[in-house]
Amino acid sequence: MSKLANRADWADDEEFDDPSALPAQQVTTNKDGTKTVVSYRFNDEGKKVKVTRRIKTTVVREHVNPQVAERRTWAKFGLEKGHAPGPSFDTTSVGENIVFRPSINWKAQAAEAEKNGGEKGSMKDQLKDKKVKCRICSGEHFTARCPFKDTMAPVDESTGTDGAAAAEDTAGTVGAGTGSYVPPHLRKGAAGGGERMGGKYEKDDLATLRVTNVSELAEEAELRDLFERFGRVTRVFLARDRETQRAKGFAFISFADRTDAARACDKMDG
Repeated sequence: MSKLANRADWADDEEFDDPSALPAQQVTTNKDGTKTVVSYRFNDEGKKVKVTRRIKTTVVREHVNPQVAERRTWAKFGLEKGHAPGPSFDTTSVGENIVFRPSINWKAQAAEAEKNGGEKGSMKDQLKDKKVKCRICSGEHFTARCPFKDTMAPVDESTGTDGAAAAEDTAGTVGAGTGSYVPPHLRKGAAGGGERMGGKYEKDDLATLRVTNVSELAEEAELRDLFERFGRVTRVFLARDRETQRAKGFAFISFADRTDAARACDKMDG
């Protein structure tokens, strides 16, 4: 009975390894002056991976800013207080040294880039004094915001009829004399080009609202139901990210009537 009492418990000598714990990093100094660093990490599959790196220290003399050299002599502080100068393997990962080697004709390429930059600079100077010009009244505002948009025709359209007639006569004469093929819509006596579907005001930007602060989970049907309370909605465009297909935070709502768009803006703004 006394022998059983003096026997040590086998559980006292058993060491239980924590599967989630990683062994400590080991640094060994070799005879040739290099250091071998052995560390462990978990891969994407959750398995322990042993990583062995051999580091060779090379002394390189370089000219640096005096302030940079002074900062290198500062004593370490915080969690690194009391450690030796230089990077510590426990907190600093040393990557591969990448040597930059310029191409053979790098001077010619730099000169060409500088020349292109000079041309861009001169073009920028030329466009510096350019101003916005309306195509309807020649005012200093955008054509879409012209107050005479509904009453005046653009300057290009005023001469469009005469130009079309002259082109028609020329096409008929040339086609008849030379025997070359002339499209039917350009032949003399053919009907003029028809009007596009939707008329002159096919796209009315003044009846389109830009909606911001849209949730990432929003859908076009929800936005249509939300804005159709104020009038007939002709188009809903919700900007989405190409990769995640989630909303970017803004959308465009087009109404059939401008008054409905203005009323929706007054109610939903803010």
